[in-house]
Amino acid sequence: MTNTANETTRFNWARAAGLAYLGVAILAGFAEFSVRTGMVVQGDAAATMSAITADQTTYALAGIADLFVLLLDAFLGLAFWVLLKQVDKNLALLALFLNLLRLPWMGANVVYHFGVLLLVNGALPSFPPEQVQDLIQFLLNLHAYGYTANGIFFGAWCFTIGLLFYRSGFVPKLLGIVMMLALAGYWTDLFVVFLAPELEPMVSPLAVIPAALAEIATCLWLTIMGGRVHRRFISVHARAAVAQVQS
Repeated sequence: MTNTANETTRFNWARAAGLAYLGVAILAGFAEFSVRTGMVVQGDAAATMSAITADQTTYALAGIADLFVLLLDAFLGLAFWVLLKQVDKNLALLALFLNLLRLPWMGANVVYHFGVLLLVNGALPSFPPEQVQDLIQFLLNLHAYGYTANGIFFGAWCFTIGLLFYRSGFVPKLLGIVMMLALAGYWTDLFVVFLAPELEPMVSPLAVIPAALAEIATCLWLTIMGGRVHRRFISVHARAAVAQVQS
């Protein structure tokens, strides 16, 4: 193998991907489900503004957590590209592009989060309190819609990664199948939120839970079993290198 190939196989990309994915799950869970969900009072903009005003530090930390998620997601895209390009270079490239496509989308979405912080701190002093409260609620709604809309990219990314897992030979096929099924969960949530919002409280939790479990299973498997995955990855990588030399 070339020096580049040796460098590629020396680093445990599988465990690194698992740890990055685990970091994404923890930070995103904190920001979205612990902070934003905990502070938003549905149907009461005044109570929502009061909750955020009372704990601006935690709210700001949620936005910073979102930014770190973007960094970890960028690394995760690279790690999966290195791991899976030997399986199918075109599919791995598609997964990389899908990941890069959604990062600017989610980055712009974080602006809505920090915009709320500006309003809470008097960015529009000439506006009456009721209008400021409505604007805060509007920005939070935009953020929530942006988060949901990201599912069209993220679901496609999960399916592509799952298909590559299934074909890889060094990741369990079952893990590939559950990752592919995550697409159905994210896309179901997407269509329900935008086309049948009256069904959202009943359908969305059921749709997203299997997708979330698939991601948790993936990050835990790669983190805990990263050594085994890495050894199998090296073996597949070596066979591909030999085949390339022989051809």
